[in-house]
Amino acid sequence: MTQPDLAQRLGRDRARISELERDLIHGRKGKDRLTLLLECCDALGIMPLLVPKERYADIAASLATVRSSSKRSDERNETFQDLFVDLSDDEDA
Repeated sequence: MTQPDLAQRLGRDRARISELERDLIHGRKGKDRLTLLLECCDALGIMPLLVPKERYADIAASLATVRSSSKRSDERNETFQDLFVDLSDDEDA
């Protein structure tokens, strides 16, 4: 799905979708970004998985264990790594 397609589905400006993408890539945080991210998830029919920062290593390790058992697990692990966003308020993290 392209940014213009998603923007149209959300009733938002394409530039706002592009801004969200850049913000997530560069680790910029904020409640407005979380709100838009959740709107995107809803529009795409997916459910986000929010993971506390202190549990990330445990979950990543668990996925790595499953990873060795099948190709599909590899895809899930790579997707998790690509989509994990640290939403903590700690700016020094």
